[in-house]
Amino acid sequence: MIFDHRVYTARPNRLAAFLSTYEEVGLPMQRHYIGEPFGFFQTHIGELSRIVHLWGYESLADREARRETMEADPTWVDYRRRVVAEDHLLDMRNQILKPVSFFDPKR
Repeated sequence: MIFDHRVYTARPNRLAAFLSTYEEVGLPMQRHYIGEPFGFFQTHIGELSRIVHLWGYESLADREARRETMEADPTWVDYRRRVVAEDHLLDMRNQILKPVSFFDPKR
């Protein structure tokens, strides 16, 4: 299993608007194509206006297949355009994480 660790930084005073748009449009699409996130958070202390989410996949090939299918959906393409047009985000980063030998994410 691998995890896609994503960190988005919202523009000042845009976090609530981004989360609202995401909850309404983005999350249902991702649940349909990717499944339920392993975790979804916002920073509370430290660098603020950050959204951190984790998505689990069986492999890199599984991730690629699911995301390619989602990226081909016109509703997802429109959602991404909307987020850009509404200028919600400053930065988006992701890392692919692999659990260490002594951690079982399926427990």
